[in-house]
Amino acid sequence: MKKISLLVFLICTSLSAQLKVGDISLDFGEPVTDTKIGEVIQISGVHNNTIYALARQKNKFFLQTFDAATSNFKSSVLLEFDKLNGNKLEIQDLTVLGDKIYLMLSYYDRKEKTNNFIAKEIKDDKIIKTTNLLSVPVEKKSKMGSFVFTTSYDEYNYLISHVGINERKEELAYSVKLYDNNLNEVLSDTYEVVFEEQKDQFFDFSDVQVNEHGDVLIATTESFRDKKNKTSVNNITIHAYLSKNEYKKQVTNVTLQGKRALNCSLMETKDNTLHAIGFYSDLKNSGRAEYTVEGIYDVTFNYTTGEVTKQTFNDFTVAVKEKLIGERRAKKGKDLKPFYRNISFVERDNGGVIVLSEYALVVQGRSSGIGPLAITPYTYISNEIIVTALKQDGSLEWSNVIPKEQQVTVSELGFTLGFGGGNGGVSVSAGLYFPLAILGNGPEFLSAIPIYHNGELTVVVNDDPKNIGITDIDDVKKVRNIKKMIPVAFTFDEQTGELERTDPLEFEKKQIVIRPATKYRKASNVYYIYGGNKEGNCIGVMTLN
Repeated sequence: MKKISLLVFLICTSLSAQLKVGDISLDFGEPVTDTKIGEVIQISGVHNNTIYALARQKNKFFLQTFDAATSNFKSSVLLEFDKLNGNKLEIQDLTVLGDKIYLMLSYYDRKEKTNNFIAKEIKDDKIIKTTNLLSVPVEKKSKMGSFVFTTSYDEYNYLISHVGINERKEELAYSVKLYDNNLNEVLSDTYEVVFEEQKDQFFDFSDVQVNEHGDVLIATTESFRDKKNKTSVNNITIHAYLSKNEYKKQVTNVTLQGKRALNCSLMETKDNTLHAIGFYSDLKNSGRAEYTVEGIYDVTFNYTTGEVTKQTFNDFTVAVKEKLIGERRAKKGKDLKPFYRNISFVERDNGGVIVLSEYALVVQGRSSGIGPLAITPYTYISNEIIVTALKQDGSLEWSNVIPKEQQVTVSELGFTLGFGGGNGGVSVSAGLYFPLAILGNGPEFLSAIPIYHNGELTVVVNDDPKNIGITDIDDVKKVRNIKKMIPVAFTFDEQTGELERTDPLEFEKKQIVIRPATKYRKASNVYYIYGGNKEGNCIGVMTLN
């Protein structure tokens, strides 16, 4: 790795920048103006008063550090690594586990026909050790499946899972491994789903997490037609590996009657209740699901015993649907198109959960080039956000809509959002919405940052200055230039869900634009964020006072 000299390559202004949006303050460190060291695409963690971040400049990646107290730039190191056994390595993650820093990469071994996930430990700006964490046999490169990875709640463990399909065996399998901060294996398991005799099979690897107790929780959804019994089967399955039981697997199946779960996310509340939350659709008389989203479900249970306590289905209200599809269609009972993605879950002080569901559509354009070098344009559309407040028992208390229209197009080497097999399909929802391969080109400016503090929800988004003061979704103008957006705060009344918009009182044409996808939560009301303008980019602190 090469260390880039601060004196030679870095030019910083003498004053840091501050922005104010109502009760939210955004305080940035000195902007970095050297374009040769790239832009930060991931804020990975904090250790010894130092912020560690991953930066990208075209096909080069850098380990960058910033002072945690001032947010000022400290150093940038080019991450250099050779091919492994002649196989190209792809960066997946940079993570801080306890006092260790690891660069996570993957590669396909052409000779062995395996998909591999490895870790490279970094110390004193050097890669000192490489560890193979997970190796999975696959049919071929075009069917090598997907990796899903995450740090634990306390950032001392790292979980890796692989989801793949073998068409010849008509079998889907996932593998999961958990490591401590020294990369000692804590858990290892595999699970298979057979497609034989099952028509219209749909399987989604929906969510995976390691909670504050060190338990591993995995959620999957499955839907298929049982040809033998001529019935439609729709299940949510929770795979729980409890640390107190030495990670012995416990499986809980939840069968939905007349409904199909389109996805599923897990949210554990302080009363040790696990909420499985997602979208659902009605089933037709034929047993197939409608191509619409009817509402949000909340299945609550005690995962330590596997006992399901309640299933609740909340249709989207007419008031919400009127804002999204019009009064006439809403009153006729029409439902929403399945283009919404649950982007955040917030535990309320009263034990309930707030769900943020964003209109998120990726449109793939026509590729240019041949084979693995083909460049494909992807248009990321990130529009309105449905905010749904659920009570402690999972029933609806209130809902509202954040109005916005954002869009950006990037052209990169293609990446897989999901993969199909058999008569149905397999998808992996439990991954990064914005892959690292495309960050640094625009999508990081989209979406939102939710902050729940002192019993009140505030959501920060980027918007066009032409939309200042606008809360009616029909009056919102589409963002035309993402680099000229301003930060806007939407605050919700905890009891009624009434929305209030706050715009910055003062802003400049060349002010710093934040990137919601590049953030790191420090406290309930404090985030490390990243932003920039034509004069440079910088790390900052966003605080809700």
